[in-house]
Amino acid sequence: MNLYLLRAAYLVVDYKWTLRGLDSSTKEYQKIKSQLHLRSALRLREMCCTNGGAFIKVGQHVGSLEYLLPVEYVETMKVLHDRAPQSPLSELYKVLEEDLGKKVDEIFTSIDPEPLGAASLAQVHKATTHDGRVVAVKIQHPKVKAHSYIDMKTMEVPKIYWDLSSERVLTMEFCEGGKVDDKKYMDKHGISVNEIARDLGKLYSEMIFVQGYVHCDPHPGNVLVNKDEHGTKIVLLDHGLYLTMTDEFRVNYCKLWVSLIKADLEGIKKYATAMNAGDLHGLFACMVTARSWKAITAGIDKQEITAEEDDEIKQNAAQYLIEISTILNRVPRQMLLILKTNDVLRGIECALKTRANASSFINMSKCCIRAVAIDKLHNCDSWFQSLGVRLLCQWQLFKI
Repeated sequence: MNLYLLRAAYLVVDYKWTLRGLDSSTKEYQKIKSQLHLRSALRLREMCCTNGGAFIKVGQHVGSLEYLLPVEYVETMKVLHDRAPQSPLSELYKVLEEDLGKKVDEIFTSIDPEPLGAASLAQVHKATTHDGRVVAVKIQHPKVKAHSYIDMKTMEVPKIYWDLSSERVLTMEFCEGGKVDDKKYMDKHGISVNEIARDLGKLYSEMIFVQGYVHCDPHPGNVLVNKDEHGTKIVLLDHGLYLTMTDEFRVNYCKLWVSLIKADLEGIKKYATAMNAGDLHGLFACMVTARSWKAITAGIDKQEITAEEDDEIKQNAAQYLIEISTILNRVPRQMLLILKTNDVLRGIECALKTRANASSFINMSKCCIRAVAIDKLHNCDSWFQSLGVRLLCQWQLFKI
């Protein structure tokens, strides 16, 4: 770990040394700073690729923070979404044969040598079985540490071919589609970018606020979009990282968002405090919404996101780094995965140029209202109380 700290310290020194004494208002300063960003991002990516596993996941997350980080970092790291370091096919064949107990040519008539994607713990290849099924085979990298098998084992997706799967091999239905941030693919196939952004928001609002069971790795390499005779579809891949939220946390998070949308400052303070943000509840609200405090107090559903606000958020992210770290150490562990998921979803919105609007806040509010009503129904002592909760819920939904 000391080596990683040394590398991080080297990046900090490089920034201070390179930019010392330069006038930040000049074009030359901007040019040098951009070169410095790129140089540092390449070093960070190299470190992630060298160490693999969780480091690749960190790199993937950085590549999704388009709304928060300099473009040099985002563009450099986003290749890790589906082009992480690859394992040779010969090594993957050994994993297949060891786990499935057969030679590869006994299992498949063909395997595409070029991977569909290479991720932190595994890579995926298109293959065809002897009975004609076209499948996607996800094979764990041979050098992945033993504890990482959980990422593979906990996957639950439709149409898994269990007879061709093991702890290190997952054979699934092959799904066509383009990456969710690939606007060119959507334009080419007649897919509405706004429709995808809306439906993705609905999907995650339902998971987070109502179901409490959340796919927490929605980086663009894990979310496909396609269109067929039945309409537009969103396909979630890689179901190895899910969060099961406690009811208490989920309801508090719902009420926090209702307060944020209403610009209810007392409510924001109350429910942020319930999540241990305490005296840093204002900064916590900014982290949850990725909006400035000025926008929050004015109403985030009424204030459009501007370039000036984006710049302010980026500057504050650096200025309040210690306070942000304090919040991350205070809040429940569930909140960390929610913040990660929110960041990635915002990165997708930013790439598609469909940042949160009034429509998305309406859908989110509906889910929050339903979730709070369901929680109240569980605590009702009579049918009369239940009727009152249901009527209030319908009235609040009607007003929206």
